[in-house]
Amino acid sequence: MMIRVLATLLGAVALQGCATHTGKQCEDNFTTSGSFLTGKSFTTTSELPTTAPSIAFTNAYKMLLRESFHVESADPQRGLISAYQNVNLSSKTAPLNVIIEPVGEGSKVTFIFAAAAGLYTPESGARDKFCEMLGQVTQ
Repeated sequence: MMIRVLATLLGAVALQGCATHTGKQCEDNFTTSGSFLTGKSFTTTSELPTTAPSIAFTNAYKMLLRESFHVESADPQRGLISAYQNVNLSSKTAPLNVIIEPVGEGSKVTFIFAAAAGLYTPESGARDKFCEMLGQVTQ
């Protein structure tokens, strides 16, 4: 019995490092850190090989406005956008930072979203929304 439990635990540890790759960068590069009690951060990055950084920046800015984010600051030279959304029935805000970097002829776009302690944000919902938003940046 003890050997079976030990083998199960070792198998779980070995598989923990294995990730399923979907072929979609926004999903494959999606990571989280933190917890419900401490606050949680969601991050993803995706390369857009045919979208110039200036176009990606403009599209990201417009997308944030369409998604009802308040843009706090934007620096096209550095490729940085800081935005936030108000949290319903709360005085808290949910910040989203967008980083756009040149990569070859295209861009690399990174989203970093933070949910404050006590706010529940499902990982699958955040990941799916990131991918949808990245789709708007490439248009």
